[in-house]
Amino acid sequence: MSDTTDATGESTRLEDFHQEVGKLRASGGRANPDRWVFRIGLILTIAGMAFTVASYILTGQPYDTEGTTLHQSNHLDLIVSAIFGLSLTFIGLVMIAVSSFKRFMRYWLVRLVYEYREQTDRVVGR
Repeated sequence: MSDTTDATGESTRLEDFHQEVGKLRASGGRANPDRWVFRIGLILTIAGMAFTVASYILTGQPYDTEGTTLHQSNHLDLIVSAIFGLSLTFIGLVMIAVSSFKRFMRYWLVRLVYEYREQTDRVVGR
């Protein structure tokens, strides 16, 4: 592939690519599912981490607010809630990773299409 540069050293092909990507960007409007998946994943991750930390701290305390000792069942309930918080965190992180991966793959596909179009134009001689 030939790569021409202008006086500033920037690749004109890269500039053309960025212009084409700018033209192709269509706003998803209110129903952009990837943006919502990312945000929900972020909220789940933060809430899960807070839930886990709060449960862990409460599990370590041998007394409740009235000064009496915690029962074994209350202690086990807090452990279960800490595990629930960890699962929320894991689900949120998976949602964030999937959303980010989908966004990267869309960018890669647009780039690939643009480069193939440029290669075809070179072969045809446009």
